Amino acid sequence: MPELNPIRLGTRASLLARTQSATVGDALTALSGRAWEEILVHTPGDDTTTSLNQPGNPGLFVSTLRTALLAGEVDVIVHSFKDLPSALEPAISLAAVPLREDPRDVLVCRDGLTLETLPPGAKVGTSSPRRAAMLLAIRPDLQIQPVRGNIDTRMRKAIEGEVDAVVLAYAGIARIGRTAVISEILDPLEIVPAPAQGALAVECRTGDDILDLIAQLQDPISRITTAAEREVLVGINAQCSTAIGAYATFNGSELVLTAELFDRQERSRVHLRETLQVGDVMRARALGLRAAADLLRPSEFKPVLLVRASDNEADAAALKSLGIASISDSYLQMTQSESAADASRLLEAIRTGVDWFVVTSQMAIPSWANLVGREALQAAFVSANQGGMKIAVVGEKTAETVRALGVEVDLVPREQSAAGLISDMPHPVGSVVFPHGSIAMRALPDGLVASGAVVHEGVVYETTVVAHVPVSTLLLQEGHIGALILRSPSAARAVHQKLGGAASAPVVVSGPTTAVAATELGFTVVGISESPAAEDMAAAIHQYLTA
Repeated sequence: MPELNPIRLGTRASLLARTQSATVGDALTALSGRAWEEILVHTPGDDTTTSLNQPGNPGLFVSTLRTALLAGEVDVIVHSFKDLPSALEPAISLAAVPLREDPRDVLVCRDGLTLETLPPGAKVGTSSPRRAAMLLAIRPDLQIQPVRGNIDTRMRKAIEGEVDAVVLAYAGIARIGRTAVISEILDPLEIVPAPAQGALAVECRTGDDILDLIAQLQDPISRITTAAEREVLVGINAQCSTAIGAYATFNGSELVLTAELFDRQERSRVHLRETLQVGDVMRARALGLRAAADLLRPSEFKPVLLVRASDNEADAAALKSLGIASISDSYLQMTQSESAADASRLLEAIRTGVDWFVVTSQMAIPSWANLVGREALQAAFVSANQGGMKIAVVGEKTAETVRALGVEVDLVPREQSAAGLISDMPHPVGSVVFPHGSIAMRALPDGLVASGAVVHEGVVYETTVVAHVPVSTLLLQEGHIGALILRSPSAARAVHQKLGGAASAPVVVSGPTTAVAATELGFTVVGISESPAAEDMAAAIHQYLTA
């Protein structure tokens, strides 16, 4: 029988990353008898000198490893689970969460000091917004100093006196065998750990044969506790700079979840319990979503469910400004179109010359650029714009994707809808290029054609129903959701499909087309927003809840 090729484990070059990968590699070899080899992958996060919590830096350590995995350069990648973005990557599977290390934070201090005995005004090194906020809640006199570097570098800053202490995860120190330097293990109910801290996440390509082997590394309790913790991130639309902690324990029949959020000067904490079976990951995740809603809830209203594939943050902020909490759980996903035919045809139309470029989705430009090449698309836009092509968009975030090509937007309609766009465009419109998704509503292209325009349209990204069953289906069925927002007939169909029927919670929709589709599917429509803008949707929800 021919010898199998070694399992290729992609890893960063740091001691901790290599140690974690070796632990997984050795376990896979013990299970299968198959050797493994280390493939070093350099990531941008390894040399950046800026904080990894800046808005432009999410997932720096993760994205390059995932790119290598999808390119077939490696077979398996291992992450610190707390570093994984909360958004799913359809082509990659979370194959296992092995037995979790101690999730608590620790202090490494000069002279063996503790959090209580640190002198007034002591300098404490951490670049984590969560750790900084929680430390200052206990010791407001402390001076928080950002620190970068690997574990050894950060520990040395404290030991050599550059700072008085640094805060680190116990798990990382334990994995490299340096626990002797720990001055104090911090109480996880005071300094609540990051969601999934101490756990590893082992990923492979979706559908690969090796998935079944990796799955044997799964630790059921580690999986269920991290599932609850990470769903808190999903529910609050957490960003890399969000000061959020979540800590779950499981005693065999009861899952206990503590979560704490610092938002500007506000601090909120929840403590929830749920009786469940160790394999009931769905119910554990639902508990995490409930915790997220409780953290954000500034009033007596039940949370509103947001189901968009992206940009739920704008809705969440608008609702919060009106005292309404929300939960984000996507029922749709957007992926780049597999074919570049439409993208190439639309690029040629831009080059040939048109009167208007129209776009209504922030997904369109990035997907189009990936299909035809960003430099080619940018050059075509700059040339066409100089030649007189005008640009119209729906939504400020969509406008940002256009401006990133080096051109300015000429028209953002007063009413953020297809009808508003057509109404505000000067007539005759002339010729138009309109890239869109696979299930875009027909109101805009059909309306433009009806007005006499020549429309070049094409699909540059796919919108599909998510393959998994969203956790919020449980919350809908159990009455934990006050209302949900539906912006399109496709969203209504997706929720209906995953629930196996209409939701019992009332819905607010973005226009008459969606209202008709939702009603036909059995949803109870209680409000129609004046426009799809987040502020108008939130106002319609608020009007219903306070009626």
